Amino acid sequence: MYDSKYTHIKILVTKRTILRPIMIEDAQDLFEYYSNGKVLKYIPIKTHKNIQETKKFISTYFIDNYNKKKYSHYAIVYKNNKKVIGNIGFNNISPNSSEGEIGICINPNYWGLNLSTELLGTILKYGFYDLNLDKIYAVVYDDNKYSKSPLLKYNFEFSHEFTKRFASLNNKHIKCQKYFLSREIYLNKNNKG
Repeated sequence: MYDSKYTHIKILVTKRTILRPIMIEDAQDLFEYYSNGKVLKYIPIKTHKNIQETKKFISTYFIDNYNKKKYSHYAIVYKNNKKVIGNIGFNNISPNSSEGEIGICINPNYWGLNLSTELLGTILKYGFYDLNLDKIYAVVYDDNKYSKSPLLKYNFEFSHEFTKRFASLNNKHIKCQKYFLSREIYLNKNNKG
């Protein structure tokens, strides 16, 4: 099933969530976590101070890219309460892209539910089967000990380490690692009985 407004975006379903395009109407739910400095610590945007900032961000970062036929992030709708509890997806890739970077952001009220592993499995399947990507990669930060676990479960391989400067952390340099998963490895691992 595809979103009727953005015909290139397939609606995805996991055991506990529905992944669909982000809408302006989701602003209150997104503001709940985009206004939390703990959530945005390693995301290159400033903490949102009001709902208007969140609406503008939704419009310029998500909706504009959907309208350009790019693949972007999905709203993570928690089935139990129909609330948008985060976003996950590819960081604005074109239809002809051969690789894509994944990102995820989840409301802290839903941390500890192991949603990242569940969501990552669905996004990987979508990326390799539907978008025909050759490689998917992710960047993790040295002190975010939980972000590596889902990647390793899905056989991501370490690529390299680097440092990145974060304006949100007073220009502090943070050690980062890049991990990748190739289509070949993914298909070989997932096609074995």
